[in-house]
Amino acid sequence: MKYRTLGRTGLRVSEIGFGAWAIGGTSYGPTRDEESLEALETAFEHGVNFFDTADTYGHGHSEELIAQFLKGKQGKAIIATKAGWDFYHGGSKKNFDFDYIRFACEESLKRLQIETIDLYQLHNPSLAQIESGALFGLFDELKQAGKIRFYGVSVHTPSEALAAIRSGKIDTLQLIFNLLDQRPIEIVFPEAEARKVGLIVRQPYACGLLTGKYTEESTFHKMDHRNRWVRDRMALDLKKFERFKSEFPLAHITPPRAALEFILSFEQVGVVIPGAKTKSQVLENLLASEDPTLRAQELGLLRRIYEEDPLFKTNFFRE
Repeated sequence: MKYRTLGRTGLRVSEIGFGAWAIGGTSYGPTRDEESLEALETAFEHGVNFFDTADTYGHGHSEELIAQFLKGKQGKAIIATKAGWDFYHGGSKKNFDFDYIRFACEESLKRLQIETIDLYQLHNPSLAQIESGALFGLFDELKQAGKIRFYGVSVHTPSEALAAIRSGKIDTLQLIFNLLDQRPIEIVFPEAEARKVGLIVRQPYACGLLTGKYTEESTFHKMDHRNRWVRDRMALDLKKFERFKSEFPLAHITPPRAALEFILSFEQVGVVIPGAKTKSQVLENLLASEDPTLRAQELGLLRRIYEEDPLFKTNFFRE
């Protein structure tokens, strides 16, 4: 495993992290806790030290599993979690009220069984909320109280990313960046680098579309958030994926590995957090760091296909 410095936090993080959305058990289909714990342990044994979760993943279950896995490992892993989705009062809706965020932070600390959260993140706030900056003041209070060490924002769009960076407040930015949406390279990366904001890349596989497992006819479990996808958009994203496959020789590398190696070829990226539900998925994710195979000309081809084909100028992937 290779390690990188996560922006101005100074934290040395494994360049492949563990995205813990799926092990919550309510967003990527059913899971088995035994398999989830084995996946977490496998990642840790192979040098992964960055684990990203959120309170809403499985309504706290993802955090609980991480706490169970971390017993006896305190201080050896970096835990990032998020707040902003209120699932305590019926259903699930965005809630960035100050009192709620304070409450959510305390609840996450209890579930994680720790005294301080290494990295606390706003979970997809609106552009207006980012631009107001008020929530950063609240995070400063939590930091001064010893509840959190560093803080950041998870965003959907480049405009939200830029607003967060330009606030001058955040330590990290979690954003969508993958082969289907390469806009951050020119729009976000330069500003993040200039301001020493650590970049955490989520959805490296575009929620599975870049694994090669799915077709337009694929269906998803009722407990899988992808069950709500607009089918026409999914079809177009799969068409984009086929565009890469038509020009890129994948005989010596699997699509998911190529997707991760492309992301890690950018030095501005601090850590990429592919999800995993099983040991085998973790081991496949790790290969992109342990044994990268893409040559410079192949990485350049992946970039050039995106830049030159009008197909990639619309319908950007979002959760």
